[in-house]
Amino acid sequence: MRCPIDAGNEAEMLVALATGRLTPAEQEAFELHMAGCAACRQLADAQKSVWSALDLWKVPSVSEDFDRRLHARIVAEERRPWRKRQWAWFSWKPALPVAAACAALFAVFLLQSPVPSNNAPAAAPVVVQTQEDAQKVDVEQVERALDDIDMLKQLDTPASSPHRSPAGS
Repeated sequence: MRCPIDAGNEAEMLVALATGRLTPAEQEAFELHMAGCAACRQLADAQKSVWSALDLWKVPSVSEDFDRRLHARIVAEERRPWRKRQWAWFSWKPALPVAAACAALFAVFLLQSPVPSNNAPAAAPVVVQTQEDAQKVDVEQVERALDDIDMLKQLDTPASSPHRSPAGS
């Protein structure tokens, strides 16, 4: 017989052994296997002790008036107005911490990003340039930028001038 631990079905095999659902041939093969396998023998002993403890456990008896009290509670719940029944499931205990956390997040958001007024101009970012950064400026890039500005000035036509009247008037 292949070891149930190696096969991965030790739980099924041990429960079947403890409940007596193994065929006599399977039970005999498993007992022969347990004689040589200490791990399976230890698991089987643990499973037997669990089942014997369950057999010794006494179930507490239900009181004689349990059914009557349960029925009375069901009837009382059904007689309550539907609004009260719906409100009963809602509890403020979990809602209060959630609301407090949302309020805290909202306050942090407001403090971190103040809204600028419409009258105030947007502040230009301050750029601090060191002498080393100034020396790293590419001279050719500056020349190209100046040439581009000159070209854009040439494209500015007199028709776009506000002092000149439109053609054909």
